[in-house]
Amino acid sequence: MKFEKRPVVLIISILLILFFSAISLKAADITIKPKIGTSWKTDGNFFKAETGERKVDTYLIQPGIDLGFEAAKTKVLLNYTLNAYYYNDRDTVPSGQQKADDDDYVGHTIVFNSRYKAFDRLLIGLDDSYNKTRDSADSDRLTGERTARDKFEINRLTPSLFYDFGAKFTAGLRYRNTVIDYSKNANEDSSEHRGMFDLIYNFTDKTSLDLEYQRWKKDYDKTTSDYTSDQIQLIFRKQFNYITIKAGGGYHERDFDDPTLNNIDTMAYIISVRAQNPPAPEARPRSYLQFSGELNFNDQGISDSYYKAHRFSADAGHIFLEKLKVDIGGYYQNSDYERSTREDDLYFISGSIGYIFADYLTFSVSASYEDRDSNLSGYDYDNKSVMATLDFGYDIGRR
Repeated sequence: MKFEKRPVVLIISILLILFFSAISLKAADITIKPKIGTSWKTDGNFFKAETGERKVDTYLIQPGIDLGFEAAKTKVLLNYTLNAYYYNDRDTVPSGQQKADDDDYVGHTIVFNSRYKAFDRLLIGLDDSYNKTRDSADSDRLTGERTARDKFEINRLTPSLFYDFGAKFTAGLRYRNTVIDYSKNANEDSSEHRGMFDLIYNFTDKTSLDLEYQRWKKDYDKTTSDYTSDQIQLIFRKQFNYITIKAGGGYHERDFDDPTLNNIDTMAYIISVRAQNPPAPEARPRSYLQFSGELNFNDQGISDSYYKAHRFSADAGHIFLEKLKVDIGGYYQNSDYERSTREDDLYFISGSIGYIFADYLTFSVSASYEDRDSNLSGYDYDNKSVMATLDFGYDIGRR
């Protein structure tokens, strides 16, 4: 199963931007922001192996551009980044093992978001994202298999409709198509079709209760069993002045096409609390503190490898003296496998300190530690890394 290699989303996005620009350019806030980032990173255990750790340096160059505009009824954003990765072994490569620079590659990240207020009660949306990457976390938010380095492309397309029934009720309908295509034929490609329905009761413009139902079909190209998932949750959202709360819970059932595999189910929940100053929707607050927790299954399970994931994360940051930016964050995830005695605990913590030379130029240094502790041999690893980053991005658009 293959999909079109060139990022079609980029072509579609540019055409849509040109269309909306033609009808509302005079009233629009326009963003044209060329950007470039460069970084150096050193890992003590680059391949995340239980034994035979190898030190590798990573050099990353990321030119790109942010485009967008916002008018009375229309908002369109397009972000593109080219990701050029180059690797260098710091020690002699053991006989029979691949060199780190064999993984050198040029990836791409494209994110497109659009919203159009067709009339007072109807909001139309179209979102698309495309990644060419070696990071397995891009294929599954709850991934515990961070040791894989196979290159793949992933595209997620999500059209949506939201209709307001008066001041209190809103109904939403979304569809998401996800395609994952690996560069090597030995790996297993997949596609997912997901429908999402929301019935939202708005207590106020900042408080709501959302009954959300999702159903999706996951199809694999080779031996992994296809499956169908059904999930229903009740989600409460509240926006205070400085604090945003999201809390919800429900039930998730997954049925496999392979009759030899037992179906699985779990209670599911999600909770997040974020405090920031200045308050949301400020994109770059002076201070922030965030906590989140979640329980659910992983979605991407090649070789029928599924687990129940408990994940807790926390992040905090503050800008001192208007220039010095300090951030710290981390997460813990427990992965309890369904068809195995395997159980993993994954820990990650990082901290960074940066200097804001100007709104368009920042420099930062960060350090991180990652550890996976499994009850089965062969799955443990730990990795320490240090990274230095220089980011430049200047908006030449008009307001």
